Amino acid sequence: MEILKRINAKFANKYDFLKVLSVKYIMGSFVEIIFLYPESCENFSDDEKKSLSEFVKNQLNLSCDVKIKFKKSYLDEWLIKKNLIDFLKTTFPSMFAYYDEQKIKVERHDDKINIEISLLDVVYNYFMDNNIKEKITDNLNKNFIAQFGVEIVMDDSQIDQQELTMHEKSVIEHLPQEKRIERYPVFDPVLLCGQEITPMPEPIKNQSESKIAVILAGKISNLSDKTYISKRNKQKGLSEQSHYLTFTLTDHTSSIDAIYFANKSSYKKVSVLKDGDDILIVGDIKKDYDKKKLYVKSMALCEIDKSLIKENETKEQDIEEPILKNVHIEEYKYVKPSPYVLDRQENLFDVKPSYNDYITKNTFVVFDCETTGLSCTYNEIIEIGAVKIVDGLIKEQFQTFICPENEIPDEITKLTTITNDMVKDAPNSSQAITDFYKFCEGSVLVGYNVDFDLGFIQNTAKKAKLHFYNESVDAMDIVRKKMYLSRYKLINVVDALGLTLKNAHRAIADAIATAEVFLKLNEM
Repeated sequence: MEILKRINAKFANKYDFLKVLSVKYIMGSFVEIIFLYPESCENFSDDEKKSLSEFVKNQLNLSCDVKIKFKKSYLDEWLIKKNLIDFLKTTFPSMFAYYDEQKIKVERHDDKINIEISLLDVVYNYFMDNNIKEKITDNLNKNFIAQFGVEIVMDDSQIDQQELTMHEKSVIEHLPQEKRIERYPVFDPVLLCGQEITPMPEPIKNQSESKIAVILAGKISNLSDKTYISKRNKQKGLSEQSHYLTFTLTDHTSSIDAIYFANKSSYKKVSVLKDGDDILIVGDIKKDYDKKKLYVKSMALCEIDKSLIKENETKEQDIEEPILKNVHIEEYKYVKPSPYVLDRQENLFDVKPSYNDYITKNTFVVFDCETTGLSCTYNEIIEIGAVKIVDGLIKEQFQTFICPENEIPDEITKLTTITNDMVKDAPNSSQAITDFYKFCEGSVLVGYNVDFDLGFIQNTAKKAKLHFYNESVDAMDIVRKKMYLSRYKLINVVDALGLTLKNAHRAIADAIATAEVFLKLNEM
């Protein structure tokens, strides 16, 4: 950067080891610049910091205040590995589930850092085809001062050969597709909050998955200004309230619900917004199955080409057949739940666990599905297993085979032991899902990698004109937050917690194991 050249010229290369880690502009307040320096250097003295800071401020000649910070580049192997994992998780989230953290090795030799990443062949090919090695190296060079050697190697030894085909299909299905992003121009953006936005948004209709830093534009409607007390203020016993805005953003293709949490300075600027305004946004889209929400980071008023704006009146023939909402099923017709019986002897002297309020004040249905493949669009459910948790206790269980329209593939039979003969007299999908819908009424749905199973449940329910509007919880997310494991398969988690999993890859067994994990990790 130009400022580093000026520093070196002024101080005769005394600080030629410096890097600019970040530059942040807090609108109307100050500019913060963080310089990075090597671990081998002594800490800066107060005089050195003062002289450098004054020189930088004079060179920038800004009307606002300039704050200078100095950060040492610690070359700790754990810190570097954590940075690498965070980078991969943020930049390539759809692939992150297929990284084995134990296969990422970081070795330090003085100021040289060697990194080796072992990947499945399908992920390895994606890395090599898209120059991800260079992106990893650039990120490391940005955050540390060292000589990095990054090596990407192929390793398929970690896969159980019996599951290799299924796993490879799953990896391929989740690889991000390299394609040109569709965009359109908007005009005359006037920044309200956050950072400057490139005025080339994407159509909202294309936002089908979770996404980081997406640019969108559209017209505001249903704008609401709400308040809350932050956790920090609650902890301090303060009643000062903060503001957040909720609204619907609609462009010429579709709509999305949005939310913006404002600080004191940004609230003054965004409070001018009103229904009907055209705005340009940068934010993160988070998806909870079929519900998407845009968490806004930056906003600008703008002008949208009126020829793009779609008329709000929709012709009746264009409206899809409605899905029934809030249906109450009077009675079970094909599959009836049964009381849950613990398959092991309880010890009278065991201390009964106590759970947090979330567990004791809600009813949960923990469920699992066995399917004919990985696509909820093209494959079918062949078994549903579920248990119901009330007051922290497993009270009921629900289990049924489902007779699919197509034959069960041989590889699925090998994995699950479920044969075509076992399901030939079972209820069909609409019959089974209707009874499961009744079993789940008024409950929070819990699964292990819940989006996979919930996708099949919702697609099957749609055929029966039903929709599961239940809140859902991913037990795997809880495990990742509370446990550090090399692998997060259900069997690995069960073993680590001292629990048991019999008949893995059968729905009721996996559901019971998931329920026990869920309860264990919510004990007080």
